[in-house]
Amino acid sequence: MSQGKEGMVDTLTKEVLNVEEAAEFLGFAPYTIREKAREGEIPARKIGREWRFSRRMLLEWLECGSTPKAPT
Repeated sequence: MSQGKEGMVDTLTKEVLNVEEAAEFLGFAPYTIREKAREGEIPARKIGREWRFSRRMLLEWLECGSTPKAPT
């Protein structure tokens, strides 16, 4: 995996992000990311007890201002 200057995983090249990585990528606090995921405000999946975020879906969310619809 790519590592940034501070030893953090490079969120620009990683496709699936955890809460901390999504928070860094979007510029929010991890608490805010969890709340927005719980409320369905941002696209996320809960796997067990952990939230996971698709970098591509987060970019789409930023572009359109709402949670993108899942393909059917």
